[in-house]
Amino acid sequence: MVKTALVVEDDSGIQSLVKEALESAGLQVMIERDGDAALKALERRLPDVLVTDLLLPTIGGFELLEKLRTMPGGDHVPVVVMSGIYRSARHKKQAREKLGVTAYFDKPFDIHELTAAVKEAAGVTRPRPKVAPSSSSKPHRRQLDAREGMVDDPLADFDTRLERDQLESASSTFPAERTVRGNLKNKRFPEVLSQLYRWKATGALLLRRGRIKKIVYLKDGYPIFVKSNLLSECLGRILVREKMITEDECDRSLELLKTSPGKQQGTVLIEQGAISPHNLVFGLQLQLEQKLFDIFGWGDGDYQFNAKIEIPTQAVHLDMSLATVVSEGVRRKFTDQQVSDLLEPFLDLYLGMHPEPSHRIQEVPLEADERTLVALIDGRRTMREVVDRSSLPKKAAQKLVYSLVAAEMIQPATRPTKKPAESAPSSSPPPLPKRKSEGSDPPRPPPPARSPAPATTKAASAALGEPALLPGSLHEASTVEELRARLLERARMLKRQNHFEALGVSKRATVDEIQRAHAALARELHPDRLRRSADGAVPADARGLAEQINHQLSVAAETLADDRRRQEYLARLDQGQKTAVAEDLARLLGAETRFRKGESAVENGRLHDAARHFEEACALYPDEGEFQAALAWALYQQTPDDGVVQVDVIARLQRATELAPRHDKGWLWLGKVLQRSGRPGEALKQFERAVHCNPDNRQALGELKLLSR
Repeated sequence: MVKTALVVEDDSGIQSLVKEALESAGLQVMIERDGDAALKALERRLPDVLVTDLLLPTIGGFELLEKLRTMPGGDHVPVVVMSGIYRSARHKKQAREKLGVTAYFDKPFDIHELTAAVKEAAGVTRPRPKVAPSSSSKPHRRQLDAREGMVDDPLADFDTRLERDQLESASSTFPAERTVRGNLKNKRFPEVLSQLYRWKATGALLLRRGRIKKIVYLKDGYPIFVKSNLLSECLGRILVREKMITEDECDRSLELLKTSPGKQQGTVLIEQGAISPHNLVFGLQLQLEQKLFDIFGWGDGDYQFNAKIEIPTQAVHLDMSLATVVSEGVRRKFTDQQVSDLLEPFLDLYLGMHPEPSHRIQEVPLEADERTLVALIDGRRTMREVVDRSSLPKKAAQKLVYSLVAAEMIQPATRPTKKPAESAPSSSPPPLPKRKSEGSDPPRPPPPARSPAPATTKAASAALGEPALLPGSLHEASTVEELRARLLERARMLKRQNHFEALGVSKRATVDEIQRAHAALARELHPDRLRRSADGAVPADARGLAEQINHQLSVAAETLADDRRRQEYLARLDQGQKTAVAEDLARLLGAETRFRKGESAVENGRLHDAARHFEEACALYPDEGEFQAALAWALYQQTPDDGVVQVDVIARLQRATELAPRHDKGWLWLGKVLQRSGRPGEALKQFERAVHCNPDNRQALGELKLLSR
């Protein structure tokens, strides 16, 4: 069993420092901020070691230790003290002789010395030194490779082998950052992902276990792409395993690749008639899922995150909420015993919803019996009670609870809440990728994800705190264009409304009514919801609009929930002052308006006017790749044979595809300009990426066929 440490410290900086150091040393760490909360934690369960400050709120450190020694078994708990006030020899002698303190550290202290003292006090065993085997007993290199999963795969294509070599090189030069690093033995992979999600992190997470290396790329906290040095995770192996192609078809595609340099295996398989574009994209997504979910099964392995690493431009991304990734990874790879051990220290804590809407309203697939368990989480029942009362088998209930805790949708607390939680996780699963039957595709296997949950009834919706969807809701948007239009409508409406109108409450609304209204609106605008409400990747400007609208609503809720601020706001309203709209929201509205004008000008053949409108939109919102791509294409269409314009447009489109890698038109237009400028090999790759973004892009498919002749 992992040794546990209870750290009692009211300084958040010292808390984080000690927690990270002890977790890296292999201990499971619990944190309390004051003596009263620490005493309750000790009454519930004694840790293997107590690490405490002496100057604490509510109950002081000396009194806490005196109470500990009177508890059953409390006299055997080793204690490590850290103090910046009680530094005299008398205090230290009293602590050691009367209270049995094992080690005493004056602040500031050396964190390495403190960690060593805590490990020794907790009885953390050091690993035995490895004895090098004699030459006669050394296993063969192939045996070592097989043991670590580093085996060759005859179905691995050139791109997979290139990825392996690139990853080996990248991992050896990976820049060191102190933001997030450690070992998965101390902090499991779901918890690492949740920490990065909480930070809205963008960058690369390098993971090593033995000779296996993987890099998970994150965008705004979401894992979107994975690289691996395992040849067994190649696309061909995935497609054969899922019976989407035969092994003979895979071998044939590898042979054709030798005579078609520059092409990707998927394109060759489409040309063979072995697979449809839709099934290829689905296979590429399955490949990413396998690379990612494999990490959940790692019992140990070093990890480090670096925000300075650029995300490679890829057309196929993972499109799953963090909570869905965590729940699916835990379900597939965690053993029952692992989950039981991880939850054991928290069984007598009260489970409630996370107070932040951005955490608790993540998208996660729940079935009927799982929704019943979630309905029990109201802040007044302990984790043990929730698991015991659930209709799920105990092990399944524990996996679900751990997934929700790890994803930070729910959180344990030492005290019950006075009122039941007002919101709960969404019960609707994200859509599965479309898979249309085309040509000679073999029968397709069922997708690996769990089957969608039944439609939620009104009663179940009420139990989960889900509001009924109103006409014009963002949830009903089926295309990116429709989503954009509804966000613009919502933003313009917000610009005309005061705080009460924006939240849909009366001026006499109670704090509870305001919080409920805000939670319902935040749920609709959560990034997870936008990810599944449209037929493709949500553009940056649409996501930015949603975030700015959500920010405005948060300001409104915070203002009206505070009596003093509400009275001041009402006074301003009486004087006729309008609600101030955030500058970013106004800027986004202006950019969208100009982009729409540009699209209209293109339809009417006014390319010069279109370029002017697109340029204005880009100036207002330069990070939207779709705006940049539209401007580049409008400039190119005016003088397509001008060499100088071609060079400029290629650079603009390359930048646009970096900003919006899942916008198929950007890749298509880049391919067309490259082809016209005499670079067919490079153009081929852009058309392939356009098909990966949108398997129904007939122009890109047609260009691929022409280039393949």
